[in-house]
Amino acid sequence: MNATAAPTRDKDPETLRDRLIEAALEILAEDGIEALTLRLVARRAGVSHGAPARHFRSLSDLRAEVAAVGYRLLSEAIEKSDAQIVSGAGSLARLGAAGRAYLDCALANPGLFALMFRAGDLDSENTSLSRDSGAAFRGLLQHVRVAQSAGWKSGDDSRLLAGALWASVHGLATLWIHGAYQDANPDASLDDAIATTLQLGR
Repeated sequence: MNATAAPTRDKDPETLRDRLIEAALEILAEDGIEALTLRLVARRAGVSHGAPARHFRSLSDLRAEVAAVGYRLLSEAIEKSDAQIVSGAGSLARLGAAGRAYLDCALANPGLFALMFRAGDLDSENTSLSRDSGAAFRGLLQHVRVAQSAGWKSGDDSRLLAGALWASVHGLATLWIHGAYQDANPDASLDDAIATTLQLGR
């Protein structure tokens, strides 16, 4: 799903649910998390103020569905980066490409990424969020295990290692979005930044 795609105008209820999510994505991209209310989503989607309540239990449920979109975008970006790696490049090159895909996705969708990791704003019982966030982590975990099978940190706990890599790359993304990394390292490129971040784990 494209966070900038215009919502369709089909009146089918399932499509209306998708329209509400698309409207929420647009508001998030334009005005940030605090602007993301059920009333404004309904207005953007061109429906009555009560329409979102027929599809989402609460604002936090809608926000969780939107966050799930972010995790799907992230998984798709990493899968695409993996497919573009040349044969024989090695598992560490794949980890680097996955990290760069994470950064690119975060920089393209800063509002969405901010929402994805604000647990207090998300319905923890939302099944889409649980499924898609879990799938994103499992994708990273698989990359780590492949690298370990090739000899990289083979004695480390795979899940802890994946968590540490995730934290490092996400921290880099956050600093870059806010310009703090560039202030400290004005000559560094994104490729330099991700390569150095991954080298810390070697």
